[in-house]
Amino acid sequence: MGSDPRRLDGLRADEQVAARLVERATGATARAHDVGHRQGAYDVHLTYPDGRTAALEVTTHAGAASRNGLVLLGRDRLIRSNPALRRGPASPSSDGAALVDPTLTALPDAVSDLLVEPHVARRAAKVAGAGRVDERHLFVGIAEGGLPETLYQRLSAPLGPLPDHPPEVPDGLTHLWLTTEWPGSPLIGWHRGQGWRAYQV
Repeated sequence: MGSDPRRLDGLRADEQVAARLVERATGATARAHDVGHRQGAYDVHLTYPDGRTAALEVTTHAGAASRNGLVLLGRDRLIRSNPALRRGPASPSSDGAALVDPTLTALPDAVSDLLVEPHVARRAAKVAGAGRVDERHLFVGIAEGGLPETLYQRLSAPLGPLPDHPPEVPDGLTHLWLTTEWPGSPLIGWHRGQGWRAYQV
C-alpha cells in the first residue's frame, strides 16, 4: 500500500474509509481519482503490486427512514453499540421467523435488488464502463434499511459460510464490496469468477 499520506486527499470521509478497506482486502494501493480536472470520474484508482489496475466507485445506501443526507460510513463507522450484537443468537419473532439469516441465503437476491436502486445503479454503470483498467469495483456502504433487516443484522457481526450463487451485476463490473456502518462489520466481497468472500479488515 502507498506511503503518501495525501494520496486520498479530496475524497469524502466515506470514500476514504472504503478505499482503505479495499486496500487491506486486496493489497492494492488506492489513490483519489475523482479530483481536480477529473471531477465526475470514478472515485478511486487502485494499483496492485503486479501492475494491474482497477477503478473503484463508492456509494452508500439506507432505508427511506434512515439518516438521509448524513455520511453513512464515517471514519470510525459511527462508533456506537450494536443492539443486534447485544441480543446474541437469532431468536424467533412472533410469527416464528428468525430475526437474522444465519447462512445469508437471501444475500444474492437482496444484492441484485440493491443494484437496481437508482443511485446505486448509476454508480454501478459508471464504474462498469470505466476504460483503461483491468478491474471495475463498486463499494456500497449499507446503513439501516439498506438491506432486509435479517441480512443487515447478520452483516454486523463475523460471518460463517457464504452463499454459492452470484448476484445479478451489470456487465463489466468485476468486484462488489459491501459493509455496514457498525464497527467490526466484516467487508463482504463478491468477485466475478471467484464468488463471495468475507474479510475482517
